[in-house]
Amino acid sequence: MNYKEVTQLFRPDLEKVELALKDNFLSDIPIVPGIGEYILSSGGKRIRPLLMLISARLCDTELNETLIKHCCVVENVHAATLLHDDVVDETTVRRGRQTVNSKWGNDASILVGDYLIAQSLTLLADDVDPTIFKAFSKAAKLLVEGGLLEFSNARDIHVTEKHCMDVIYRKTASILSLSCRLGGLIAEADKEQEEALVAFGDHFGMAFQLMDDLMDYDATPEQLGKPAGNDFQEGHVTLPLHHLYHNSKNGLKQEIEAFIQNDKLTHKELDYILDRMREGKALEYTLAQAHKHMDRAKEAIQATSFPVPQYKDALVAVADYILSRYTLSKATLANSTQF
Repeated sequence: MNYKEVTQLFRPDLEKVELALKDNFLSDIPIVPGIGEYILSSGGKRIRPLLMLISARLCDTELNETLIKHCCVVENVHAATLLHDDVVDETTVRRGRQTVNSKWGNDASILVGDYLIAQSLTLLADDVDPTIFKAFSKAAKLLVEGGLLEFSNARDIHVTEKHCMDVIYRKTASILSLSCRLGGLIAEADKEQEEALVAFGDHFGMAFQLMDDLMDYDATPEQLGKPAGNDFQEGHVTLPLHHLYHNSKNGLKQEIEAFIQNDKLTHKELDYILDRMREGKALEYTLAQAHKHMDRAKEAIQATSFPVPQYKDALVAVADYILSRYTLSKATLANSTQF
């Protein structure tokens, strides 16, 4: 089974989730449905709802209203964090279109993000399950902590690799893992199955963000849906830059230190750093870490018994798709042969 086959298989379910997401923006305040339609029409792979649906099916539960609601919960929180992040980072382009903050202003972006979080709480209140609510609360807390951790250490090139990975776990992996866990909880999975789904989600989320961090330096704007080098411009020290800095000689270290404090960097500086990353195998290192985490994600699922085991292949296919989005460029491979 490949990713295209998975999306075809779950298309009817995802279409119902999409209709429910539209209902989230029904409001007598015109700006809410206006921005809602803009957000939904900009696309998105719906990875989080898809993971929840596959996890539930793996545990022998077909689509139902509870699953649809909780798919909306995780997707609303994800959309809210993007709206808030775009304000914090002053982002103007996402998925090839103007961001909401660029088009409607920061206030609207923040308030609609808040609206989506409130909608998530309303949906959770419809079926108050203490276990599910605790899982949501824990993941939401981690998500916010990740944003705070990243913000507090912006433009600090001296952070540790552990810090970089901690930001990824809290800010990205927490909600992807929650998606898998909720699918299992709604399907009444046993403890071993729930733990396997959480482990899959944790490692899948780590790999997912490592791939994004890698592609931010070495992918085309068409692949990214935004200009390359956003993290570098915004002073976020992700793993590729961290690895380069901590494995460089003093001269290059001083250059990187100057770059990370400069919020007016040009494509020339980005290209220069990208070339140094290729020479220093920083891209290869990050890619290897992504593959390591995805291998652990697959192992967690394969080692556990589930009621409908054929859906393990669907999770594996989604995992493989995430890794397939990027391959080392010829220039990177050419440089790597020197070491």
